[in-house]
This record gives sequence, C-alpha cells and structure tokens, in this order.
Amino acid sequence: MAVVVPAGDVRVVAVRAALEPFAWRSFTAELVCRRAVAAMDGGQAFPRPRGPRNRPGTQEECVEALVEVLAGCRWRSLTVGGLSRLLVGAAQAWRQEQAWFDIRLGLLLDGVG
Repeated sequence: MAVVVPAGDVRVVAVRAALEPFAWRSFTAELVCRRAVAAMDGGQAFPRPRGPRNRPGTQEECVEALVEVLAGCRWRSLTVGGLSRLLVGAAQAWRQEQAWFDIRLGLLLDGVG
C-alpha cells in the first residue's frame, strides 16, 4: 500500500534535514533508514539491540521494513526530497499495518475473532 506524503509534512522535513547535509547516496540502506526513523521520531537516536535475547524494538522493526523497501527500488537515483517522502510514506504504511495487526491479534486473544 502506497501512502502519499506531501513534501511539507513535518516528518519529511525532518528526514530531509537528517540526510541532506551528508553524502547520503554513499550510505548503506540501513544507515539511511536508521537516520530517517530517528528523525521521524523526533531526532532520538536509538541503540542497536545487543545479544540474542534482545527482541528488536518498534524502531528497529521499522528500520528493517524500510530497508526492504529500499532494496526494491533505485533509491540512490532519487532526490533527497523524493527519498524522504518515500521513507515517510513507507514508515506510515508499516505503522498502520502494525496497528491493524495488533487489533486483530487482540481480538483473537479475546476470543472475538
């Protein structure tokens, strides 16, 4: 599901500001996505989980989903604005899907579904 996000969206502006000053085309997809998720979440960087017993957090799962999105396109050929809109739209779609999953799971656990 594609989510269209306007260029003036505050999250797009934040992601653009997090990438634009750097040679972001030389970054790995994971680094671009980490910077984008941190920018969307108010600029809060987050530590990578360490050890086998640490389950990835929501931010980490979002980064993984965004890396998959970038793997399916030629993201380095986009403008920083286009990439920012793509990442915000993909993150929004992923978060909406996660919310629906949580609702369906809750219904199943309550015996409703």
